Amino acid sequence: MKITEIEIFPVKIPTIMPYVLSHGTVGHATSVVIRLHADNGIYGIGDTSPSPTFSEESQQSVVSALRDYLEPAIKGMDVYSVEKIHKRMDEALKGNSFAKAAIGIALYDLIGKNLDVPVYQLLGGKVRDSFPLLWPLMGGDADTNCREAEEAIKRGHRSFMIKVGHSDPDVEVERVAAVRKTIGDKLVLIPDANQGWTPQIAIQCIRKMEPYNPAWVEQPVPRHDVEDLVRVRRSVSTQISADESLCSVYDAMSLARSGAVDIVSIKLQKSEGFLKAKKIAAIMEAANIPVFMNSMVETGGNVAASLHFAASLPNAIPYSAALMSTQRLQDDILKAGSLDISDATIRLTARPGLGVSLDEAKLSQYAA
Repeated sequence: MKITEIEIFPVKIPTIMPYVLSHGTVGHATSVVIRLHADNGIYGIGDTSPSPTFSEESQQSVVSALRDYLEPAIKGMDVYSVEKIHKRMDEALKGNSFAKAAIGIALYDLIGKNLDVPVYQLLGGKVRDSFPLLWPLMGGDADTNCREAEEAIKRGHRSFMIKVGHSDPDVEVERVAAVRKTIGDKLVLIPDANQGWTPQIAIQCIRKMEPYNPAWVEQPVPRHDVEDLVRVRRSVSTQISADESLCSVYDAMSLARSGAVDIVSIKLQKSEGFLKAKKIAAIMEAANIPVFMNSMVETGGNVAASLHFAASLPNAIPYSAALMSTQRLQDDILKAGSLDISDATIRLTARPGLGVSLDEAKLSQYAA
């Protein structure tokens, strides 16, 4: 079974409300969806959602990377030669993990369809069948966050991420305190700074947030300096997680060896898809570091891929997962019923591959 071509569909879908982060406000999912075709008529779906404020890639750069570099590099290769395909992509183009992730995800969907098995079977089988969905608080002020949390609790959500790092530190602490008061003592609250603090400010803020019992604080400082993560972790009682600091197996080794984190966030897109993300998760398992399955503001194909991946991980945090991304969009590019979500829980299906189907009309409607 040989790769014949890649169809590329850039799409742009608005969020239900502006999403305020430390590096700006997000109003859309800007995704690139692909169909990876094989010579037997089967195709695999790949889905990636680059953000130039998160990484060095944009929707336009992903389209160019796929069209001009990656498709020519892998055309004609055996679909089952997954390691070799990734090696060929790395030889053709350095970096560009989001572009490579679209192909890495589509390969497994294609193989699963050809073998008539779900992707999680290709990843070692499922450890669990479902995940409770974390809800991200999208607003930038305490009143909005508290209203969001109240509505989410009514829908059944029991874990929340609040974005910090974009306001005065005392205001950030007040927002965390207000949300904790709203949700009560028993629900999960995770402040995520998205690299927004210096080490000094991070230490001060986290210490002030500790009375409000954050489960952990994600990416408090810029991604490049592991020593700063170590410094913050050693200076606070709260657990520390890395997101932007973890993109490769080399990052995983560095974080594990340095003692910089208690938890890590894995995103398939920054890890080039299933193959390398599974290696990262194995390094973390060996280091006794649990994995939180995280997401970009993304469309449904990658949500499905992340669910299969998370379900295969023995060290995945079970009580919540950032697999709700389609719920914060006004629409999606998948056919209705592709994702099994109800009562703030997402569930696996046994359908082959990723188990999802593209809605052709939506691909056209939201074409970027």
